[in-house]
Amino acid sequence: MFVSKISIQWKITILSGLCLAGVIALLMTVSIFRMEYNSELVGDSSAKMLTEAAQVRIESQGQMRTLMVSKVFTDAYQYGNGFSRHLQQFLLDQSGDRLNNSAYLRENLINQAKTVLQGNPGLLGISLVFENNSFDKKDASFVGNSQLGSNEVGRYAFSWSQSTAGQFVFKSISEAEISSANAEPQSFGVPSSGFCVSNSISPCIKEPYFSVLNGQKMLITSIHFPLVEHGELIASLSVDIGLDNLQGLSQSTSRDLYEGQSIISILSATGKLAGYSQDTSKLGESFQQVDTVNGAQLVSALGREKNITALQGQSRLKILVPFSPIPDGAPWGILLDVPEKALLEPAEILKNELLQINKTGSLVELCAGLVVALIGLGLIWLMALTVTRPILNISGMLRDIASGQGDLTSRLRYSQQDELGQLTTWFNRFLDKLQPTIADVKLSVSDARATATQCASIASQASAGMEQQYRQIDQVATASQEMSATAHDVARSAAQAAEAARDADQATRIGLEVIDRTTSGIEQLAKEIGNSMSQVESLAASSEKIGSVLEVIRSIAEQTNLLALNAAIEAARAGDAGRGFAVVADEVRSLARRTQESVEVTRNVIEHLQQGTEAVVGAMGNNKKLANGSVEQVSQAVVSLRQIENAVIVISDMNLQIASAAEEQSAVAEEVNHSVTSIRDLTSLLSDQAKESARISHSLDNLANHQQGLMDQFRV
Repeated sequence: MFVSKISIQWKITILSGLCLAGVIALLMTVSIFRMEYNSELVGDSSAKMLTEAAQVRIESQGQMRTLMVSKVFTDAYQYGNGFSRHLQQFLLDQSGDRLNNSAYLRENLINQAKTVLQGNPGLLGISLVFENNSFDKKDASFVGNSQLGSNEVGRYAFSWSQSTAGQFVFKSISEAEISSANAEPQSFGVPSSGFCVSNSISPCIKEPYFSVLNGQKMLITSIHFPLVEHGELIASLSVDIGLDNLQGLSQSTSRDLYEGQSIISILSATGKLAGYSQDTSKLGESFQQVDTVNGAQLVSALGREKNITALQGQSRLKILVPFSPIPDGAPWGILLDVPEKALLEPAEILKNELLQINKTGSLVELCAGLVVALIGLGLIWLMALTVTRPILNISGMLRDIASGQGDLTSRLRYSQQDELGQLTTWFNRFLDKLQPTIADVKLSVSDARATATQCASIASQASAGMEQQYRQIDQVATASQEMSATAHDVARSAAQAAEAARDADQATRIGLEVIDRTTSGIEQLAKEIGNSMSQVESLAASSEKIGSVLEVIRSIAEQTNLLALNAAIEAARAGDAGRGFAVVADEVRSLARRTQESVEVTRNVIEHLQQGTEAVVGAMGNNKKLANGSVEQVSQAVVSLRQIENAVIVISDMNLQIASAAEEQSAVAEEVNHSVTSIRDLTSLLSDQAKESARISHSLDNLANHQQGLMDQFRV
């Protein structure tokens, strides 16, 4: 509703402004999306490149640190390896004199070991352990001679250690210390030849272990060099080196690498920590216990792979750089553990800077878009004003025409040839065509008013006639209904008569069935009498009383014959066959009872028969004839009853025809009644329509008068 009240100028301005705002919003959305996408792409790419570059840098740092760590072992290894070769050559040169100059040679080796230790201050100690009787076969001669390096069993085993700078301590190594060192080295200066080189004749390095030196607990390790003679191990030379430098190296590397955020671990061949920048208390422990997530995997890779291993997970990058502290020795490793946050910190900084630039750019674009939108809305408003101003002029002209009492002689004036000029021209042409049309309509309205008045009069007369016709048809409909009721009564009476005829026919059929059963009984009796005659003939001489009994039976048969005849006569005379048959039935039952009594007497008499029954045979023959005659007479009665049945059927058919005709008459009366009722209803409807036509004619007359008044307003 509010929109319909807005002017076209503002509609154009608002719609154009919305379209302009939508375009600007779409462009800004696409621009912001592209900036965010580019920012994400740059961030991801830079993060990937930084990760790869950081991994290369960390690997380089690791390799550089391996060189520094290897130098710690290399110096000790070179001294030990040179001294072991010297001892090997010395033993070879003195192989003949060792038996003769045992004491001298033993003392000489002790002094040589001291000289080597003095020449290399970086070594913490040096020890030499020979196998039993492997030096000069005279261990028994030096039992307990600790000054010459023999222990309690005479084995040549001694060590030199530096307690403080410039002070050297000499001692012989007991069997208990040798056994303990082979099992689990704990004391300083005890070689572990069995522990490290029992299955190898190559130099090896011992796992880091703690030892007490000058009252301080230190983490050290030993490099063992086997001395072989004739292919058999005869002695082991060990040089001990401290691993404090490795701990310092791990901590300095951690400080240099990402400002202490990295964790540097130096692992032995079996995964023990020889250096751990994060916590010195973990030194000497297994790395699997320190790093429960990747420790086992990294230690396994250290023993299996010779190349650099990199693991990335749980927001950390772990790079293991293996190295060999001694030639052909088991690999150790430096593990550089750096958090990904430290690796990606430059990328995050770049990403945040890009986001800030994007926000600034988005704000600038938003401001520019608003300025452009406001300028565009102003231009659109001015353009809409130039379009709607001529329309307002035309609207004023039309308002003048509308308020000028219908003066169709006025015309609009607009000189331009644009769309509004065409609108003005065609509107003037419309008035040119409308002016004569209105004049013709005024004449037509006048004629229509006269015609409407005449129609109203005629419609009133037709309505009165229809009302009278409706009353007459209503009387006819009443009479038709009475006739239909009378026809219904006739049809009902005829139906009752047909029902009575059907009952009579049914009774006749029942009488025929009774006679049929009686005839069958008499025929059966005749057959029984015939069958009994042969038996009675043998008793003819023994019964005198049979005659009287048979006489009774004969008389009964005669009476039965007479009754049957009477029944036939009654059936012929009676209009209602049911009564005669009832009487005959009663008499037949009486005769049957008497016959039963006679038969009972005959049965008693027969029990005492003493005479023959020839007379009975004759009487029975007569009875048979009489029974046959009765059968014939009953057959005649059946014929008569059949004729009665046919007559009853004819009567029933006639009643049915009468009932059918009455029903047809009733149906015709109903149809006539329905037609008359329809005519009455139609007449009522026509009467109502005539009234409505009269009302409409009057309304049309009034409308014509109103139209005449409206047309009179126009000036043509």
